[in-house]
Amino acid sequence: MGPPADTGLRMIRYMCERIGIPDLSGLDILDFGCGSRFADAIITHNVPLRTYVGIDVYKEMINFLSENATDPRLSFFHINARNPGVNPEGDPLTADTRLPIGDRMFDLICMFSVITHQIPEDTLSIFRIIRKYVKESGFLFFSAYLEKGDFGYREHRPEAPTALSIYSLNLLEELLGSAKWKVISVAPPLYDELVMDSFLCAPA
Repeated sequence: MGPPADTGLRMIRYMCERIGIPDLSGLDILDFGCGSRFADAIITHNVPLRTYVGIDVYKEMINFLSENATDPRLSFFHINARNPGVNPEGDPLTADTRLPIGDRMFDLICMFSVITHQIPEDTLSIFRIIRKYVKESGFLFFSAYLEKGDFGYREHRPEAPTALSIYSLNLLEELLGSAKWKVISVAPPLYDELVMDSFLCAPA
């Protein structure tokens, strides 16, 4: 799909298009489950923004980014969150979980390939956790894997929980509502599933 910096830039531009803004100028961004692609895009293409905070369960990557991504607008934090697939010995997520970022608030919170690897209980906890860090004028943008029907939730491979977690639209809307988010728009996959089904939300 191209170099990570280029695919990251495409994803950032798509988020901006969905929100209805030209770019991220002046915004504080929280990327939950950040990976390294957005950091690469921001540095390589000098993406305009105020601050970018990346949080991820992958400690070695966070350490690497903290040491090598020297753009002063960027900062990175590790969270030892339990996940059946990638971190089964981690700390369980609950609505009371606090992120290691103090009382910072953000204009945009984004999550790519996060809800695609979560059981519903943890998805609800994540929605509730990040709700505490969004400005009332802010947005949440995230990707998920949707299928039609009212089945709720299933795993693509039941023997490998969270390898690919599949949701119905009704269940995700219910979880978002329980966490005090309102859905602004839902869009189907694009860019050959570089972005899966995606949600733009705001505080309810």
